[in-house]
Amino acid sequence: MRTVMVRALVLPILLAIGLVSGCQSDAKKHLYKAEDLFEKRDLEGAKKELQLSIKADPNDADAHKSLAHIDEALGDDEGAGREYNAASAFDPTDEKLLAKARLYKQLADLANSSGKALDDVKAGKVTEGIGTLKEIMVTTRIPAAREKAVNALMDAIPIIEKIGDQQMQDKKYADAVQTYDQGIRAAMLMARAHKMETLGPDADPMMHKINQAAKAGGTPDATFKLFNDVIGDYPDDKTANLELAQVYLSKTPPDYDTAADLEERGGAPDDEVRKLRDQAKKHRK
Repeated sequence: MRTVMVRALVLPILLAIGLVSGCQSDAKKHLYKAEDLFEKRDLEGAKKELQLSIKADPNDADAHKSLAHIDEALGDDEGAGREYNAASAFDPTDEKLLAKARLYKQLADLANSSGKALDDVKAGKVTEGIGTLKEIMVTTRIPAAREKAVNALMDAIPIIEKIGDQQMQDKKYADAVQTYDQGIRAAMLMARAHKMETLGPDADPMMHKINQAAKAGGTPDATFKLFNDVIGDYPDDKTANLELAQVYLSKTPPDYDTAADLEERGGAPDDEVRKLRDQAKKHRK
């Protein structure tokens, strides 16, 4: 479909070039060659010829416009943006060209934001980095920009876990809880982006580690909201159910009934669930 649309846009430009009279310059020869390759649906070949044409005559607006359309069809967002910008500079009255140039400028800005967000995570600014990636994923209508944010998020998750692990080693338990929290919420964003019915495996170790960090820091209920948020979106996530059960068991007094229900949903062994239900009966007497 995309190639058909580009064909409708590029072909009139290239055909118009063929009507130009006079001796052929090197630039025009490459344009005619691009037309021939385009007719044969060789977009890569046509692209190379258009690049040679622009090299021979950088001021040919039609060559820039045709190359922009072909780059777009090939998924070369950087090239499309550059060529739409050049073409619109030659013909600033063409509103469609200006709109395309603005669109790809926005795409480039969002792509740069994704890269900066990942750099923030690497620098330990986890909350800021994940916040930026979430904003891009939620607000942008440009699929390519959203994909870049998702890819950056995928790269960020293992980095976040390592940062949390180091904070645990340094006995910075409150910081570790916050870091793991961001990592798990990043995994939730990933799951939503990929329309998964449960969290990916990257979240499982962090859900266990965050409970360890909370207990070590003397705040075992610090993970209560997080696990409820996870189960709210993914009620069948086994690890989240099992870890939330531990939070209920850390309460004073322990909530054995709820913990038993959660462990059962999390796939805990029957004898463990039975012990919790027996404990619940004793406390109700």
